[in-house]
Amino acid sequence: MAVVSRCALVLSAVTFLSSTAGAQSLQKYSIQVSGLYASLFGDAYSGVSGGVGAEGQLRVNTTTGWSFGAGVQYTTHSLEGVTEKMSLLGPFFEPRYAFVLGKREDIFPYLSGRFSILQQRLSVSGVTGTTSGTTLNGGGGVLVPLGTRVNLDAGATYGYTTFGEITLTDKSNGQSLTTGKGGSGSNIVVRVGLAIGL
Repeated sequence: MAVVSRCALVLSAVTFLSSTAGAQSLQKYSIQVSGLYASLFGDAYSGVSGGVGAEGQLRVNTTTGWSFGAGVQYTTHSLEGVTEKMSLLGPFFEPRYAFVLGKREDIFPYLSGRFSILQQRLSVSGVTGTTSGTTLNGGGGVLVPLGTRVNLDAGATYGYTTFGEITLTDKSNGQSLTTGKGGSGSNIVVRVGLAIGL
């Protein structure tokens, strides 16, 4: 009886791990490319509209439901009263945990976090202003398998950024000066893309 119980326990564990693995890419490594839309709020983004962009990342997938990604994100934004656009660019690290919904294999919801270091940049009349800050985001999304190597990924996160000092650089002579801090702000980022197993 004990042997039967132990076999049943092992079988259940194997089934669970297999299902959880299916919630990620079936391959250990995957790449993901996504389109982004970011809405920005707060004193760091006064007069800045929502903007579009893209991200790319490399992910490491496990059989426990966890996966870990690292990559770069980029968005551009219009600024009230200015023709030139402001950009946000920087690297990020993103852990995720995907769930299995019973026996369903057509959709897998997940929770995610993101730590990023973003540089805010704007060039006007030969002068470029930059400031960098750390951003923490949290949210989630869904993975929809499109094959054994491809998942559709749709998700959204909410985050908060605190920027450091602003540096102004004159392109004509290369001279720079540092002014006050860039302030803080929040963001809502919507993402749709494809994850491709390697």
